[in-house]
Order: sequence, then C-alpha cells, then structure tokens
Amino acid sequence: MEKFILKLLKEGVMSVSTTLVKHYKDIGLSDLEFILVIHIMNFKNEGFDFPTTEQLKERMTMDEPIILSMLQRLIKNGFLTVEDKMDKGVRSELIHIDPLYQKLTQYLMAAHAKDKATQEVKQRDNLYTIFEQEFGRPLSPIEAENLAMWQDNDYYSDDLIIAALREAVISGKLYFRYIDRILLEWQRNRIRTPQQAREFSLRFRKPPVSQPQQKTEAFPFYNWLEADSR
Repeated sequence: MEKFILKLLKEGVMSVSTTLVKHYKDIGLSDLEFILVIHIMNFKNEGFDFPTTEQLKERMTMDEPIILSMLQRLIKNGFLTVEDKMDKGVRSELIHIDPLYQKLTQYLMAAHAKDKATQEVKQRDNLYTIFEQEFGRPLSPIEAENLAMWQDNDYYSDDLIIAALREAVISGKLYFRYIDRILLEWQRNRIRTPQQAREFSLRFRKPPVSQPQQKTEAFPFYNWLEADSR
C-alpha cells in the first residue's frame, strides 16, 4: 500500500514557473490568489478547463463565496479570462491563464528597463566623479553636457572616455576641447578600446634615435589638437 501511494505521489507532476513563484506578489497577486491560480492550473492539467467553485472548494479551505469573489477579482484585474466555447452544439466555458503570464512578462520587461536605467545612471555618476577628481573641481554644466554627449550622441564607451582623459593628463592639457580632439582622432582611426588607444598613442611617443652630441627629450608628447584632419 505504501509503495502504491508513493507511486501516485510521484506520477502527477505539474510544472509551475519559478519566475511566477518569485514574482507573483510583484504583479499584484495575494498569497491566497496565487494558491487559487495553482489549483486552476492543476485542474487544467487534469483536463478540466473550467473548474467550478464547488470543485475548487473541495481542494481548498475556503468557502465558495470567497472563492467566487477571488475569481471575479482575478478576471476583473486581467489575470484570467473566460471564453465561451461551442462544441457540437454544446456550450462550455474555458479559463485562460495566458493573461497572467502576459502581466508577468510586462513586469519583467519593466523591471529590466528600470535596472538598466539605474545602472546607466550609476555609470554616468561614476564617470563624472572620475573627471571631477582629475580636474580637482566640480564640472560645469557645459562640461557635464559635453560628457553626456560623448556617451549619448557619439557612443563612446566609458572606458574609452577615461582613456582619453588619462591621455590629456599625461600630455598636461587637461581641458575638454583637447579630450574631445583625442576621441575624434581615435574614432577616425577606428580605435574602440583603451588597449587600442594605448598602442596608437605609443606610436607618437617613441623617442627619436639619439645622437651622441644631442640631448633628446625622453618622452615627447603628441599634440592631438595639431593632428592632421583626416
């Protein structure tokens, strides 16, 4: 007998999305409503597309009026829909759970968009902080707008902007026009990463072959503002 019961328990398995379990309260379902939805899913899994309140009551601890009220709320709020169906002249009704998953999908997409926006704000704030530390002062509104344009209009990555900032610091020309010229030159030469930028810049920093009688500058700088417009 025990083996038979264990076999029954293992046979009927109903799949419930773990995402739904995690977020049902975020889309507006109460604990009891979620349990009710689970029972409806189970009935549908058994072939009952429209379980009655009496059938639901047999598996729950709530009275029919409460179950009916919860069903009406779920339908009214767009978690479930009811469809009339005619099959060989026989009228029947179906409960659809797709609207529930549509709400969950909309929630997840909105949450993703919000997280992405938050991350972008954090990245931008971090970039501003780096610039303010190098400049030793808060950025002016025009400078902040310029920085935003590099990101939003020119689509320079934060890493590349920071690399251009470092280049300006090394060159001793810490102002936005110089940094903008660096970025433009890198763009023209298809520079996309800080490593590529470093290799490109080092080409202009190699000291000339020294002559015994001459004293050469050990670390000449490349003047980005005077670079040829190509």
